[in-house]
Amino acid sequence: MSLIEDCLRSYRFIAIDTEFPCTLRETTQHATDEERYMDMSFSVDRTKLIQLGLTLFDINGRIGGTWEINFSDFGVDDARNEKSIEFLRRNGLDLRKIREEGIRIEGFFSEMFWMLKKTRRNITWVTFHGSYDIAYLLKRFTGEALPVTSERFSKAVARVLGSVYDLKVMAGRCEGLSSRLGLETLAHEFGLNRVGTAHHAGSNNELTAMVFAKVLSPFPLFLRFGSLELRTIEIEAIV
Repeated sequence: MSLIEDCLRSYRFIAIDTEFPCTLRETTQHATDEERYMDMSFSVDRTKLIQLGLTLFDINGRIGGTWEINFSDFGVDDARNEKSIEFLRRNGLDLRKIREEGIRIEGFFSEMFWMLKKTRRNITWVTFHGSYDIAYLLKRFTGEALPVTSERFSKAVARVLGSVYDLKVMAGRCEGLSSRLGLETLAHEFGLNRVGTAHHAGSNNELTAMVFAKVLSPFPLFLRFGSLELRTIEIEAIV
């Protein structure tokens, strides 16, 4: 944790990604934004994080460090989507090893929350299709269930986290790009290659950081307009 704290002195952007047991409710294609939020909050409040990735970087895309944190809390009897768990296993996540060697969720987020408060920096959070990522972050930082409505969720995110940018939303607002592009395809548009393995939190968020800097470079005014909204309309299962 001390390495992250040292890094925060020079880098105020944090790209995040999470791996989790996925959705417990199927969301219909024509669901309203509020229904999508309710399905997300139902799942997040009842499941435990498996892995968190953090990449600290600056506005020019210089990376200060990337961390992949494994959590030991997810047990064999905890709520899950079995298809999603099998998907994570096929992509190299050793869940038994994570349980045996990982750290406790509560201790990590408690320490991280106070570390961020202590630095007194205006942190900017960056995700890709990241409503679930931000929801888990909010839940762990507050120690409470998610707000009952999407409007209250947005207000809580602004109060607790501050600026949050969703790279998928940004891509949809840039000429020549599209919110339909996946992270890997978007990276290839800029000639960027992934470091590590897809569907591992550390690799995903480092790629998110690199692409964010590329998207931002010709559009610096993005940062003047505050956070881009978290698009609950774009919430989807990973399988």
